[in-house]
Amino acid sequence: MKIDAYLTEHARKTPSRIALEEGNNSISYAALEASVNDIASSMREFSHCRFAILEEMGIQYIKMLMAVYRSDNIAIPMPIEMPIFSLEKILNAGHIKNIITTEVQYSKFGKSFFERFRTVIIVSDNEPVKFMRKELSTESNNPKLRLVLYTSGTTGTPKGVMLSDKNLTTNAAAIIQILGLTSEDKATLVISPHHAFGNSIINSHLMSGGCIAMGNMKFIGSVFSLIESGVTVFYGVPSTYRILLRYPDRFKKAFSNVKIAASAGGGMTKQIVKNIKELAPNIEMLPMYGQTEATARLAYVPKEDVEEFIETIGKPIPGVTLDVFDDNSNPVGPNVTGELVAKGDNILLGYLDDENATKKKIVDGWMYTGDLAQKLPNGYLKLMGRKDDLLKIGDHLVNPREIEKSIENNNKVSAVFVVPISHELMGTAISLMVIPEPETDIDTLFKFCRKNFPSHLHPKEILFIENLPLTENGKICNRLIIEEYHNVKNCM
Repeated sequence: MKIDAYLTEHARKTPSRIALEEGNNSISYAALEASVNDIASSMREFSHCRFAILEEMGIQYIKMLMAVYRSDNIAIPMPIEMPIFSLEKILNAGHIKNIITTEVQYSKFGKSFFERFRTVIIVSDNEPVKFMRKELSTESNNPKLRLVLYTSGTTGTPKGVMLSDKNLTTNAAAIIQILGLTSEDKATLVISPHHAFGNSIINSHLMSGGCIAMGNMKFIGSVFSLIESGVTVFYGVPSTYRILLRYPDRFKKAFSNVKIAASAGGGMTKQIVKNIKELAPNIEMLPMYGQTEATARLAYVPKEDVEEFIETIGKPIPGVTLDVFDDNSNPVGPNVTGELVAKGDNILLGYLDDENATKKKIVDGWMYTGDLAQKLPNGYLKLMGRKDDLLKIGDHLVNPREIEKSIENNNKVSAVFVVPISHELMGTAISLMVIPEPETDIDTLFKFCRKNFPSHLHPKEILFIENLPLTENGKICNRLIIEEYHNVKNCM
């Protein structure tokens, strides 16, 4: 069964139920179904073709996404927060010849941007769907392919992750089960819908027949107002919660009726959880871990274990098998570091037009996540950093995430980032960038490092910064950490 088929079912059973809210606008399941059918009817002459979707978060975006599914074509959401040259790179690498967009985006990007496409479809609220250009062509695509999501690019060049209907519905069903979602739930969508986390929110709540309220983290006041509109499930990456927690009085009021605060897109810290629970003691915290290549989620920490095991990723979601392999692809025992691998019906078909990358990612049916992990005696899994994040300092292989965690857990700091710098003798040394708390003291941090770390891990300098170096999707990015370091140094 396809995601859009659930939309049809809810439109038949509960036609007047509100499916989507955006500002002062809302749309029922019946009206959403009618709009999806209208847009899809203009695309039925195309046979399983790739369609870029160019639109910001909102009701119109979800209409177009569901219409591409309904017309049996392939949806490729464009991460619209990226600069134009990055979008063009994605379009060229993906050999994408068709696009569906809105009048607003057509005007914003300009006519020249759309000249690369054979087919350009414009969707408007009050006018019929129209073609700026139309050229039917034959494409040879994986017959199971339904959606291509681009990775966030936190660890390199974005890749097109190919996902099937089975991937989408299987993962959404597992999330519904974990969170206990029903048609009575109202969810927030304040993160990008063009990436895996945002897409999973859309899938899960449309499958369960609930409501999705959409907002924007650029306007904090409106986000709190959105939460106060009857939201029962709030979703965010760790930085989302950090930002909202800067306003404790408003946070306490807004989250008083929220049942679940779910997170993904990075590890939650004990301090964030503590701050949330102090302001909203009845809320259920539900941290989740995943990758775009897993259609979103792979693991979660059960609510009863959040406070004790927040620094783990918990256990696999239903339908997923996780293990930790050594360099010879053999399972390791508890407390031994290896690479986290995964199996399940939510695992990607492969990377778009990149067989070599696909063969490296999926080996003997296992997806290699690139994350280092350890199995704990209780069966939970703990991440130890990215495999490609390891630093070579002299003859030592160093995991920067372990250094950051140690400093954060034992000092009054908001966040710590390890930055590799060149060293005449060791080849590489480390500097630290720290987002301070009011009590943070540089000398105390230096003393802690000298006391607790071997000499090759003593930082050469500690720099204070004000903001998290984040991608547009709210994730911490190694490239941006280094860029931020150079920006700070240049201003000194």
